[in-house]
Amino acid sequence: MPENPDAPQYQEPGVKYRRVKKQRQVVTVIDGRESTHTEGYYVQEPVPPKDWETVVLRGVIGLAVFLTVAAFIGTSASVGGLLAELLHPFVAYLIGLVFTASWLGCLALEWLDGRIDPDRARPARIAGWVALVIGMGAVFVYGYSNGLPWVGAVGAVVDLLSKGFWALLLRRTQVKLSKGVTNWVVAQEQEAAGRALLGEKLRRLYRGEAYRRAVGGPEYQTAQALMTAPAAALTAPAQPGQRPDGSAPASGQTPAEPAPEPALPAQTTAAGQSSGTVSAQATTPPGPLVPLASGQDTDNGADMSGGQGNEDAVRDFAVPSIAAMAREALDQNPHMDKDDPAFLARVHKVHPKAAADTVRRTVHREIQRRKRTAS
Repeated sequence: MPENPDAPQYQEPGVKYRRVKKQRQVVTVIDGRESTHTEGYYVQEPVPPKDWETVVLRGVIGLAVFLTVAAFIGTSASVGGLLAELLHPFVAYLIGLVFTASWLGCLALEWLDGRIDPDRARPARIAGWVALVIGMGAVFVYGYSNGLPWVGAVGAVVDLLSKGFWALLLRRTQVKLSKGVTNWVVAQEQEAAGRALLGEKLRRLYRGEAYRRAVGGPEYQTAQALMTAPAAALTAPAQPGQRPDGSAPASGQTPAEPAPEPALPAQTTAAGQSSGTVSAQATTPPGPLVPLASGQDTDNGADMSGGQGNEDAVRDFAVPSIAAMAREALDQNPHMDKDDPAFLARVHKVHPKAAADTVRRTVHREIQRRKRTAS
């Protein structure tokens, strides 16, 4: 605010001014008491020059909107009149809006994608022109069916003018980026999209894991214990000429020959005659290989390493399930309740991740099973 609003203000030659009303606070003092009130005054403010670029741009936008509305109305009327013979008039005219809306939506996608990479906007550009040709063809067919092909052609041009205006207008707002800037923007988009995709994937996995942990029951707890247990080392098969117990013959000694396999006794038929001697011993299928801990002897199972890690690995595979612990506790105390805190604490020592509701349901099922068996 100027110091003295009532004084004449200096005006720059060649600059247009306008009179503007403003407010100021005026203090009045009478007998040492102050009173403040608002008072209006006028000043001369310079008027900025006319921004003709903005005026023209607003006019072009208004013209494009007008042509778009005309295209919507004309295409909807033409396609609606063409389809009204087969469909309800409301449905027919509603379908007519789809033709103009299709190329208008493709034009918007072309503008969004073309700001970064023109190649990314190519599918939307092609789809927009295809939708425009289809809409123009529908308008021309309607005029041709009524015996007025030239009227149909003129009506079809409205969509072309509308799309052309919008294409030129959106092209003006696009800034062509250099190859380096484009690659940088695409790299940032890829990183953000990858982070978002990974977050959604982990969220779904964690949600499923939480659900299975809550309602999985003892079977899931056992499977979880087996999956989290450290892998036990498998003993390598003995090579030819080696003994699994590690005891090799002394230097200069010849290994003893293996004892000959005993021949099976001759089988006797029902008539009392011998069926011959079987020279080969019947072979039995070998049993499945059992994984052994590292440092454990293959003959007697003794731990040769004395390490604590192998004992932990074997102990993890020997963890009893909640159902087995419930059966053992009920054998010791048949009157045990499903909410027994001592049993719950014992289960938590073996299965720290087991939910209390899972333990109660397991004990309850075992109690009900024993009641049915007793009855």
